[in-house]
Amino acid sequence: MLNRVNITINSRVYTIVANEDPEYLKSLGDYVNGKIKIVLSEGNHVMGEKPLVLAALNICDEYFKLMNRNEPEEKASKLLTENKRLENEIKELERAEQESGNRAAEITEELKITQKVLEETEEKIKFLEGQIKLKENQIKKQKSEFAIREKELLDMLENK
Repeated sequence: MLNRVNITINSRVYTIVANEDPEYLKSLGDYVNGKIKIVLSEGNHVMGEKPLVLAALNICDEYFKLMNRNEPEEKASKLLTENKRLENEIKELERAEQESGNRAAEITEELKITQKVLEETEEKIKFLEGQIKLKENQIKKQKSEFAIREKELLDMLENK
């Protein structure tokens, strides 16, 4: 709903039409009028529209200073947000590193077990190779004995 309010600025009456509360609009007029009175009290030769322009510049100055005062808070807020994001990323990387370390320890343990099994298997292979050589020597000996007996039998058969 539009509100119509009369406000006095520098002895002139202005009619303001806006959606805002009439009391709020009057407070804006009082604020601007107060700034004009300050400009008039500080300057001896300020006349015409100069007090209005100087008051507007003072109000803009206040506004920009307020805006700039909030800027560090916004920067700090952004930095805090970025800091949280980086902290979460660090935690995630630390978790991944821990998991990698755990997996590396598991693989190292598996490697030790596999090496032990390999060593035991190599020992068994050496033992079995020794057994094969022993059996081969026994076979050679038996073949040699068989050849000698066979010759003795053949000699006996021929002599008969």
